[in-house]
Amino acid sequence: MKNRIKKLLLSAAAVLFWILVWSVLAFFANQKLLLKIPMPLDTLKAFCVGITTSRFWEAVTSSLLHIVSGFLFAVALGVLVGMLCGSNNLFKTFCSPLLHLIRSVPVAAFIFLAWLWVPNSILPSFISFLTVFPIVCSHIESGLSAVDNRLTEMASVMGMSRMGIIKNIKLPTVLPFLRTAMITGLGFAWKSGVAAEVICNPTGSIGALLSAAKLTIDYTEVFAVTLTIVLLSLLLENIIKLVWREKKYE
Repeated sequence: MKNRIKKLLLSAAAVLFWILVWSVLAFFANQKLLLKIPMPLDTLKAFCVGITTSRFWEAVTSSLLHIVSGFLFAVALGVLVGMLCGSNNLFKTFCSPLLHLIRSVPVAAFIFLAWLWVPNSILPSFISFLTVFPIVCSHIESGLSAVDNRLTEMASVMGMSRMGIIKNIKLPTVLPFLRTAMITGLGFAWKSGVAAEVICNPTGSIGALLSAAKLTIDYTEVFAVTLTIVLLSLLLENIIKLVWREKKYE
């Protein structure tokens, strides 16, 4: 309990430190810049005003549905493909070029390419999927590689069934890798999904709010929407950690 309190206090101190740095930099920069950098308090006020509007919650709901759906589909397919890659070298050989291509092509390039064929309404989901899919694949494959083959052979000799080996040996080894992949991938899903929304500008999305604020040169609103993105990402990340803790996988 003491360690948890200490960790929370240190995290709060770190956040306050960077808010102070932001305030100092904004103060000095605003003395010389034509377009001022919003102060933390102004950003917080704009955020509080925003959450009282239906437009804000419609955008949050829309972005959550699109980005999280793409993320979850990537996790499901990534687990399947990662397991096949980790257990079948021929399948891995054929999948490797595609996975390397997805990892190598910049997100912005994928957005513009997909924009030619994918409807605006599902483009953020598709881009989130593409960003997360190779991350989950590689982590699942690494998890399977970390399984001690001598332990599985011993369990087989002792009469443990194949399902028992998967449940008691392979699954506990792979799950921490999946947890890491989901937490890491979630951040990438949000960044790429919102970037797709900014570019294709679907109505009623967080990316559309961000794009509209930029066009009107309302930088306080830009910072407030960015704060919303950060808070939503942190919320979902902590939900994953909480679910994992409840299931005793960590």
